[in-house]
Amino acid sequence: MSKTIRRKRVIHQSVAQPAAPTPLGTQENTPGQITFSLWAPWKKSVSLIGDFNRWHPNADPMTVNKDGTWSIAKPLPPGQHAYQFLIDGKTAIADPYARQLRDVPDQQQPHSIVDVSEKPFEWHDEDFKIKPFNQLVIYELHVGDFSPEGTFDGVVSKLDHIQNLGVSAIELMPIQEFPGDRSWGYNPAFFFAPEQAYGDTASFKRLVDECHRRGIAVILDIVFNHTAAESPLNLLYPYDKNPYMSTDGNPWGFPDLNHWNQATKRYIKDIQDYWLTECHVDGFRYDHVEGINWDGENGMSFISWAARQTKPGVLLIAEILVNDPAAVVQHTEVNASWHWQFCRAFRCQLTESDRDGFKCGDMDKLMSLISHTGSGYSDNSQPINYIESHDEERLAWDVLRHPAMNADSALRKAQLAAIALFTAQGIPMIYSGQEFSAAAVKTIDQSKLPWDHMTQPAGQLLYKHHATLAYLRDQCPALQFNNIAPLLVDNDRRLIIFKRWTDDCVAVIALNFAPEAQHVTFTFPEPGKWHEWLFDYDEMATTQPFNTEIPGSFGKVWILRKGMANT
Repeated sequence: MSKTIRRKRVIHQSVAQPAAPTPLGTQENTPGQITFSLWAPWKKSVSLIGDFNRWHPNADPMTVNKDGTWSIAKPLPPGQHAYQFLIDGKTAIADPYARQLRDVPDQQQPHSIVDVSEKPFEWHDEDFKIKPFNQLVIYELHVGDFSPEGTFDGVVSKLDHIQNLGVSAIELMPIQEFPGDRSWGYNPAFFFAPEQAYGDTASFKRLVDECHRRGIAVILDIVFNHTAAESPLNLLYPYDKNPYMSTDGNPWGFPDLNHWNQATKRYIKDIQDYWLTECHVDGFRYDHVEGINWDGENGMSFISWAARQTKPGVLLIAEILVNDPAAVVQHTEVNASWHWQFCRAFRCQLTESDRDGFKCGDMDKLMSLISHTGSGYSDNSQPINYIESHDEERLAWDVLRHPAMNADSALRKAQLAAIALFTAQGIPMIYSGQEFSAAAVKTIDQSKLPWDHMTQPAGQLLYKHHATLAYLRDQCPALQFNNIAPLLVDNDRRLIIFKRWTDDCVAVIALNFAPEAQHVTFTFPEPGKWHEWLFDYDEMATTQPFNTEIPGSFGKVWILRKGMANT
């Protein structure tokens, strides 16, 4: 479908352009000599205040250049020092470029922290390379809920669980500093600092380093559409005079960033450069891209281009909940986008109910979404397929609302969902806890993962099921490339059989969305010895029709092995 590009309306036309050569924030160019810089044109005065001058408003006045950048160089002893900027003698703000923050009781803004003569982090990931995008398995998690500790170190303690599942990339829900200690993170106030409740920058780097040592990439979910009201950018100017802000608005009432303005573009470029270079992050998932838009030069066009200039192989994913989620992939340098239609269509079939514009039993529509071309993608590495994410209720919770379903039904539906997720065209994404059937109701309040499920037979079974399918996808080239064709699509019986293939491997996948077992007849694409992956048996196929039983709310996967590793 055609797309109308909506420009962010500039609300301050006479915007000075920040000088690119002047680094903002803090710079330690020589040991113990710190330069503090803030871009704040049209201000009468800016002073540096901190524990080093007893927060005196007149002790360290800053000087301004013609571009509106205020700076001061100051010698400081080694260690951590707290500071803020005092604007026009009355408004104290934290540094928008602060790498670390410290909350202060009864103050609107936290203290920025500069660590003088800080020892550089020792990395061990020089040999790490992200897998080809078409081979990825992504695992979305919320740092605060994922582990009992709710920290970066807590995630590190669970990396064996993630690695053994077959995951090749974790996608962290936003970790940038937000107001308070509890949030999903979609209200960022400071874009360079990790959330204090999760840990400091060093602990985040340890997480990235440990992931890379295990061959796991790290993707940051990041919000560039808006900021929290507590952001220092929002406090610098009246809203209608703010060079960073737009009057377009957003569904949540947050200050809305203006992506057609050079000030915002520079800020976003600096943010991405920091996480990609200093913190070794491998990619970004951009939130609410329909609120940002693009035109070839601005918005997502610039954001994705800028990231790729810094790290050419960066993985860029867009969340864009519109009818044409592939458009942003086709018209910007984004690699992939969340395939929300895939999620909604499968949830319709798995819960056996009409919902979200999809009809239960519409296997034709489902088959079109199993193929990457069904939503307009040009390659099977472009759609990010998922059954669960932070935006949806848990599948188990959703299934159990059905009066005819029980815990056994929920387990079977979860297994069927995994079969479809790992064999459909697209990059599969798991939401943490999905692999052992977490079933808590969705909430932005604390919702720790029920790790005790991993000690129960059902949780262990489902985890092994996901790991088996992830291994299959990794080993079978047919499940990584673009060839796909239906062999049977039966709306009345709610059955789908399709094949995927390369020169080295052929896969046939049967999905039964009916609750009862059903016999089905089809012809294998090639004669030979086919291995059924989920029940672990061999089938000698000929050119004649073949009849088999597909268990209810389950499936089968046959592989014709041409040099593929045996199970």
